[in-house]
Amino acid sequence: MKNFAIVGMGRFGKSMLERLMRRGSEVLVIDNDEQKIQWARDRATRVIQADAMDIDTLKEVLPDKLECAIIDTGRDHLERSILITNYLHKLGLGHIIVHALSPSHAEILQIVGATLSVFPEEEAAERLAGILVGRGRLDYFPVSSNFSVMEVSVPKNWVGKSLLELDVRQSQHVNVVALRDSRDEEGWRFPEPTYRFQPSDIVLLAGKTKDLERQSE
Repeated sequence: MKNFAIVGMGRFGKSMLERLMRRGSEVLVIDNDEQKIQWARDRATRVIQADAMDIDTLKEVLPDKLECAIIDTGRDHLERSILITNYLHKLGLGHIIVHALSPSHAEILQIVGATLSVFPEEEAAERLAGILVGRGRLDYFPVSSNFSVMEVSVPKNWVGKSLLELDVRQSQHVNVVALRDSRDEEGWRFPEPTYRFQPSDIVLLAGKTKDLERQSE
């Protein structure tokens, strides 16, 4: 079981709390807003109403075996997120994830100790745009600026052919990670090299974004 602390109950912080708890993690929530603490009380493992701008308070309330802290102080408190990140870094925490609001904000966060800065709004927009513009594209997960994972309906020219025959890793520079029948959302499986693709197949592909986009044109 992993241990997390979420400092600040912004929209991203709330979303992370719910997802981490569903996965069986232990989550401590720290916020100085009473309403946000009340919201988190029945959702988190533990909640503390405190001002995270005080490094001594953080030192006192953070568990000894904390693995990761997530910071989301909201859109109007950039300076708070920067200072709290720096305090956690000074306390020796190895993994600090912060909701960044701009590239310059992210750059400052990394200078003061953040191990990862995330842009949830931009990433959601990128994912949605990828789905909207790709014919046959069902879902899209950008991993980096040039690498993605994509869920697509099987390309028509793949139907009836096997992975061995198609050799897509060499010919199209993509990897088939998994597949399922479109009528079975939970039926993901690893494809055998001799499996022949069916018209109802959904495939999960990984590769450089420019190569993946050719599969959904």
